[in-house]
Amino acid sequence: MEELRLLPLGTSDFAALRLRNQIYVDKSALVYKVASQNGIFLFVRPRRFGKSLLISTFESLFKFGLRDFKDLAIEKLWIEKKIYNVVRLDFSEMSPDFGLKKFRDDLRDRLIDNFSSFGFRYDQAGSSIFKQLSVWLKKQEPNSLNFSGLLTLKSVTPTLTLAF
Repeated sequence: MEELRLLPLGTSDFAALRLRNQIYVDKSALVYKVASQNGIFLFVRPRRFGKSLLISTFESLFKFGLRDFKDLAIEKLWIEKKIYNVVRLDFSEMSPDFGLKKFRDDLRDRLIDNFSSFGFRYDQAGSSIFKQLSVWLKKQEPNSLNFSGLLTLKSVTPTLTLAF
């Protein structure tokens, strides 16, 4: 008798879902279609509609290649061998409830924390975090940046995933 597979209730981590052999409806051909195009994509869906899992799927694809995609449609479609550095900013970790200044400070701190592991250094005496980050990103090696521009909005708390 075949072992029953678990439903991925509350699972928003694609790699964990696959590792646990949980049920996954294979939408990887659509992931391939989006990942193969240049541009910025905005995914706006209701709460609990799989946006975080979708972003995690893109993150896994860019960060680890086909490692987590065994026996899925994308395994036959994806020919890219290069993997990318991925920065994931989860806006649910920042609360706008304490005012714009607190949110701006939290965002700055998240950007510094997430990009510093890739060599970015923020100069407090310099220009804004966005200007410094923009200058730094432009100095990265050609073709080391792959901005898929994936932005999902979860009601008020979006998650931004950048692959470069």
